[in-house]
Amino acid sequence: MHFLAVIACCLLALSAASEWGYPDLDNNQDEAFPKWGGLCDNGKKQSPINLHVKGALKGEFSALKFENFDEEQGSLQMVNNGHSIQLSGFAHDLTLSGGGLVSDYVVEQIHMHWWSEHTINDIRYPLEVHIVHRNKIYPNMSMAANFKDGITVLGVLYHVSNTPNEAIDSIIKSLDSVKSYERINIPAHIEDSLAVDDLVPSVDTYFTYAGSLTTPTCAEAVTWIVLTNTFPVTLDQVNQFKEIEYEKDKQLHNNYRELQSENNRAVVLVVQQERSSADQLSTLGMGLTLLLGLAVHKFQL
Repeated sequence: MHFLAVIACCLLALSAASEWGYPDLDNNQDEAFPKWGGLCDNGKKQSPINLHVKGALKGEFSALKFENFDEEQGSLQMVNNGHSIQLSGFAHDLTLSGGGLVSDYVVEQIHMHWWSEHTINDIRYPLEVHIVHRNKIYPNMSMAANFKDGITVLGVLYHVSNTPNEAIDSIIKSLDSVKSYERINIPAHIEDSLAVDDLVPSVDTYFTYAGSLTTPTCAEAVTWIVLTNTFPVTLDQVNQFKEIEYEKDKQLHNNYRELQSENNRAVVLVVQQERSSADQLSTLGMGLTLLLGLAVHKFQL
């Protein structure tokens, strides 16, 4: 009987976890973000946040090191989990180290958010890719989520362009096999090979701060690395993700969490040592000015 009670509790927990979701802001911009409960509502180091160039501390670290990110992945699996599109099944460990990280982190999964969750200087981008890493000293993500150094997430923002993004296209080509509600949580093989490097632009400048997962349980165990360099993506490509169903005949038009309070956390803008801070910030400023125009254009469509 005790065993059956434990099973029942687990099933109830899984059912509760599956009930959280997002407002359909594409169709109703006034719809409120739901409360997810627990640490998601009460935590003090929640993510995402707005990242300000002027308000950030300026820092220099050694270069980030990527191992096996350039390896072509020919057996990737894709799943529609009802909240995003998630990729996994990497042929070898993809390891991130260096920078301000004190351990080696291995990629667990990659998923997407359409619109972006983080904003830079109040600009929200049409797509954000999260490459989720686990600290190698912990055996799994559940354990890692209990420690402040347990998880590192590399966030990549995508700006509006007329030129399709080839790496994103490789993912989109296989969406039909998972997009319907009947296919939720049923993995499918990605037909095109893909190197994770193709999803990562230049890492010479980035924001880093201590935060949380942006989905329940919202564990405050994440070192965020959000790149200031962005990749292009077309609106047509982003709209294909919006066809993913989370319920029968209900499409996931957006899956970003609302911005959280910074709560006086240190946000560091890291500038690699190879280039001077002045050069980096000048380039970043010009890039953000250009992208502001693109982002405003997108909001007006």
